[in-house]
Formats: sequence, structure tokens, C-alpha cells
Amino acid sequence: MPTTFSRQLSLTQDATITINQLPFRMGDFVEVIIRPAQIPQKTAPKKEPRYPLHGTLVKYIDPTEPVAVEDWEVLK
Repeated sequence: MPTTFSRQLSLTQDATITINQLPFRMGDFVEVIIRPAQIPQKTAPKKEPRYPLHGTLVKYIDPTEPVAVEDWEVLK
């Protein structure tokens, strides 16, 4: 299987490309394919954390006291 070498380059002002330090010897035949590079988008939206309260401190004030006693009709 032939060796594949890939490098992303930018064009100069006069639309030329210079490739240095290729892993081939003088006289070797090479195939050159030029296509636009796939540049990842830097403005991708950030994902919200799955558990936003993970690791936060929780403080219980009177944890055994009844809650909303005034809302119970049976107790009236």
C-alpha cells in the first residue's frame, strides 16, 4: 500500500503553494490532489451541563419539621 502524506496549507497572495519536507526521494512519482480543507466551526454552541447542581452544597434547615401544614384540609 502506498504511503499517504497530508498537510493543510494556505495559499499565498499570488495563489501558489509550496510544500517542503516531503517524505519522498528525488525522482519519485507522486500524485497531488488539491481540495478545500474542512475547517471545524469555532462557534459551535456549548452544551449545558447534564447535572448543573452536581457538587453544590445543600443545607437543610429543620429537616424533620412538617411542611405546608396549613394546606392540609383534614387538619382544620
